[in-house]
Amino acid sequence: MVDKRTRTLNQAHARIDDVEKDVIEMKTEMKIQHKDLYNRVKRMEAIMICITGASLLLLLRMTFLS
Repeated sequence: MVDKRTRTLNQAHARIDDVEKDVIEMKTEMKIQHKDLYNRVKRMEAIMICITGASLLLLLRMTFLS
């Protein structure tokens, strides 16, 4: 009976170790995806700033040259 209990405990520890590896893998994947998303948002922000600047220049040009 003690042998069965020890075996079950060892199996439980092995399963916990496997879950821990999976959690580390998920954390790494989430970190990579978060970094990619952050870079995309920064790129969109730069595009929006450029579009705003170009729109303002066109409005100023229309105002002063017409």
